[in-house]
Amino acid sequence: MAGFVFSIPGHFVSLYLLAQALGFLSMGIGWWANSQSSDHRLLRGNLVAAGLTAAHLGLLGSPLGMSNQMVNAARFALAGRGGGRVLAPLFAALALAQGWWLASHWSEWCVVAASVISSYLLFHCRGRALRWGLLLCNALNLTLSVTLLSWSGCLYQVVTMALLLHTLLGPERTEQPERG
Repeated sequence: MAGFVFSIPGHFVSLYLLAQALGFLSMGIGWWANSQSSDHRLLRGNLVAAGLTAAHLGLLGSPLGMSNQMVNAARFALAGRGGGRVLAPLFAALALAQGWWLASHWSEWCVVAASVISSYLLFHCRGRALRWGLLLCNALNLTLSVTLLSWSGCLYQVVTMALLLHTLLGPERTEQPERG
């Protein structure tokens, strides 16, 4: 019977470590994506990072964070494929619905605002305008990380903002041609 009592904390620790590992993996992929001069790599890398972050936040018990990242993943997957006149307002409406049902603090509404803004950005902006908008979204998302005292969230948002600023303010970069 003592083995049963101790197996629960071990299972919890395993899930917690898995969640943290997914978070750190997502962080690395997100940083790589946001340092790219290619819009295609920026979008695809963030698609993967958003999917991993959704799993990470779900395992940590954040329904708003998980559902927001699932919508982000879909948005990154569809960005650049056209249909922005329909998809941008649809994703913005989904973000507002998530906020209506799940947000309970002003910092969660900042995440919703970032999601609404990125709905427009990903379907209507490219290059520097896209990156400036993503910088604003990261600043809004940082408010939730600070409120939750999420060190990995704070680290991710701050480093991502620095990477975006580097691509925006660094030496003039040209869009690299896409491969296959």
